[in-house]
Amino acid sequence: MIYPFRKFLPEWVSTLFSLKRPEGEIPKLTKADYTTGLHCEYHLWLNTYQRRSDFDPYEHQYISPKQKSRLRDLSNSFYPDSKNVRYSESETRKILTSGKGVRSACLETDKFSIKTEYILPNEEKPGTFEIVALKASTSFKKQHITEIAFQKFVTEESGFPVSKCTLIFVNSKFPFQGEIKIESFFVRKDVTEEVALKDKETKESAYSLYDLLSRKNLPSRYVSRLCSHPRNCSYPEICLTPKVPGDIFTLREGKEESGRLYDQGILHLKDIQEIESLTPRQKIQIQTMRTGLPHTNQKVFNEFFGKLKYPMYFLDFESINPPIPVYQNSFPFQHVPFLFSLHVVREDLSREPESFYYIEDGIVDPRKGILEKLQEWILPGGSILCFNDKFERRCLEESAAAFPEFKGWLKSIQDDFVDLAKPFWEYDYYHPDQKGSTSLKTILPVITGQTYKNLEIQSGQIANSEFLRAKTEPMSESEKSEIEKNLIEYCKLDTYAMVLILRKIKEWIEKPL
Repeated sequence: MIYPFRKFLPEWVSTLFSLKRPEGEIPKLTKADYTTGLHCEYHLWLNTYQRRSDFDPYEHQYISPKQKSRLRDLSNSFYPDSKNVRYSESETRKILTSGKGVRSACLETDKFSIKTEYILPNEEKPGTFEIVALKASTSFKKQHITEIAFQKFVTEESGFPVSKCTLIFVNSKFPFQGEIKIESFFVRKDVTEEVALKDKETKESAYSLYDLLSRKNLPSRYVSRLCSHPRNCSYPEICLTPKVPGDIFTLREGKEESGRLYDQGILHLKDIQEIESLTPRQKIQIQTMRTGLPHTNQKVFNEFFGKLKYPMYFLDFESINPPIPVYQNSFPFQHVPFLFSLHVVREDLSREPESFYYIEDGIVDPRKGILEKLQEWILPGGSILCFNDKFERRCLEESAAAFPEFKGWLKSIQDDFVDLAKPFWEYDYYHPDQKGSTSLKTILPVITGQTYKNLEIQSGQIANSEFLRAKTEPMSESEKSEIEKNLIEYCKLDTYAMVLILRKIKEWIEKPL
């Protein structure tokens, strides 16, 4: 559902924020601008002329520029005769005019600019060209068609007719055996017909968005599709003024319901009166916001704790999932664990647990190293606690598939797994400060007061990218050691956090709230 929060924005907002286009040349519309503008016209205009100081263009990109560069280097083997023009517009024109192909191509008109991996002469239709776009993905998506349609439009506006469009993406089933064979590693898909269906729409949208950029003030009329959810809005102080929502959009699984309530003028969960149609979790949220007190289902936690057995093993993995596999017998984008933390409570939860960890040593495949250590340290018959155990289970199963000698041990502990996240996911405990979230990093400070704020690495995504950088890019030994230390500290806190949370659960059982 798309929420039209502001069909018309009052003119006073432009005055209040001095949202005016700087004097000078209007920037050309790029592919990134085009896709941004299709999502939200205000986002495009504000990003261009009033960009936030903390704006990070790579914030939501999970593939590093280095990994993308390596993919491009591999795909070059498909087109060995293409000349690398390093995104030079003049060189691109010169070589295409001579009837030859280019890679790292760039074309511009007076209004538009594109960069693309390849523009090649289409030998099947002399005098026309093929655009080839490389995507760090395992399938083609609607967004890819939108992007290549814009590239085709600008290429043709630049005077080079396009008769074929091709997408290259990664084959997720490619088994890495130490060598990349590009014919089976990549998938090349002809998307000419899909792109042609968007020709008219693309041209109209491109000129409309360029017209938007040419305006001197933030447009007062709001005609874009807008955000799928206001929490995704990059400029809420503009787009949602003056009716700024309180916590209404933290309603769990409440996209449509939150939008409906917002349209009725309800900005806070505590102000919702009609709750009969809401889910049990949504009702719990509203109750806690009204009282300011947490909700605890004592019965569920009694049963949860009653099923636990000593010794208790608290387990967490960190993994990488690069598009180009690093380890033998792995696949593109497969999560391969490189680090685990294990805290062990033998018989008394109030005592400090034993702490173990393993991190890839650069000699042994980390999956084998992890399985060897865990087989030594985790014995059948206890309780293995994870926060969302599906991930740890999958890592172990896929690791044992690569090293089948550990399948017997893994089978012997399968019934010992306990998902500590489950009662929190079900809102058997919920605190108003959670704001709808049930992540470990939200639960820990709410229940114990401890946080991840003092760590250099504070998320699994950063851990993933930092280890991959240390594994595949040149750096000093001291920098590698620092990254390794930070990774271990982060992973250890994940498992110790579970110990602290379980202690709190034990307190609730012994001294009911």
